[in-house]
Amino acid sequence: MIGAFSRRVAGQRPREQPRSTTNSIDPYCGNYRIGEGHIVGIDRFILDSGDITLLISDYQSGVVRRLFRLSEQDFVMGQGFDTPSPAKLHVHFVREERGHFNAISLRPAGGTESVAERIALHNLDVTFQNGEVTLAGTLITPATQGPHPAIILLHGSGPLTRYSFGPYPHFFASLGLAVLIYDKRGTGASTGTLMDASTATLDDPAAYYPDDLISDALSASNFLKGREDIDTWKIGFWGSSEGGMLTTQVAARSKDVAFMINSSGFMGPLWRTLLYQVGATLRARGSPNNEVDEAIAFTKLWMRVARTGIGWQYFVEQQAKGRREHKPWFFQIGGDITSVQQLRWDWDHILVFDPLPALKKVTCPVLGVFGELDTSTSAHTAESNMRHALSEAGHKDFTLRIFPRASHSLAEMPPGNRMALGVFETLRSWLLARIQNARGA
Repeated sequence: MIGAFSRRVAGQRPREQPRSTTNSIDPYCGNYRIGEGHIVGIDRFILDSGDITLLISDYQSGVVRRLFRLSEQDFVMGQGFDTPSPAKLHVHFVREERGHFNAISLRPAGGTESVAERIALHNLDVTFQNGEVTLAGTLITPATQGPHPAIILLHGSGPLTRYSFGPYPHFFASLGLAVLIYDKRGTGASTGTLMDASTATLDDPAAYYPDDLISDALSASNFLKGREDIDTWKIGFWGSSEGGMLTTQVAARSKDVAFMINSSGFMGPLWRTLLYQVGATLRARGSPNNEVDEAIAFTKLWMRVARTGIGWQYFVEQQAKGRREHKPWFFQIGGDITSVQQLRWDWDHILVFDPLPALKKVTCPVLGVFGELDTSTSAHTAESNMRHALSEAGHKDFTLRIFPRASHSLAEMPPGNRMALGVFETLRSWLLARIQNARGA
């Protein structure tokens, strides 16, 4: 997703999950064991189009792709993420006597059929409070007796729901963790308002990015601490993109965080991240150098006017010119900018934000994972900045890794049909070791 922060475009509605569709998908979702150490997960997922689909994820091979329905119990997985044919795998959901799916039959094209038995999990719809804001989500817990270690998943930028985490909810559940996923404030079944730099928050001098999102995450942790089935000393965070950055801020504010995982989260001033995104995205699209240079020049103009308030009229002229000529650099701006006051507010309350000072206060174990080909977060900048800040602070337990040929989502590029080699294994081995060594273990 382009853009490192939650700016809502005028007229854009948060994505909502139709309840009837959710219920029809619920029975399929879960983890299924093929053999010792080999588990596949079925997750519901909202595509960029807003359509709801099922994902199948093989935690051993790293394959993550859509399932396409043939009938109530039969699905196929294609050769590409978004293509049903040619079919590479037929998936048949097996019913037990009471009507529940208790297994899946997996038949590769031209291969031998195998049966994966469902692993028992509990799914509970939950709500928790952050002041007047009600946050709604789902808590996935092992069927075994607790208390369980837990992980809270934090979203990337934009109006995302609990169904925006791809393969990760059930992957973490496969490790024996309780997993809390929730709808971002102002999205799905959660109340409140997402930070909107162009309208709602413009008149609120007390609103600063990303304070509300950090506060929501801490409220999620407090909610889990109040449950008898959760191990209070073993609650940590994983986040992707904006959520990855947020894990560092949450861990800096609470010494109770047992671990944090930053997956592709920006690590540097936000305005620098946006400059990087402009050039990296256009280059990845194959845009000619003159268009890339023009886009970067416009973005620097935007930043300069936002920082100083000088040059507003020239900015207006360049914005209008770009719109007339359908220039490709409007993707980094969440809608039209209509006043210099708006730009100045953006700078003071959003764009100037830098996560690195808080990172130096983090004391829990830290994992940072990044994709070499990421066009939203500079992997090498983020890794270097994290390493420098944590080393300077004397942190003793941090692991940072850049995955070759990996995208922002850590999918292998090209073609993006599986996670990059080693992603699931890195998360698995690192997490299990930290949970075992966590306080109270």
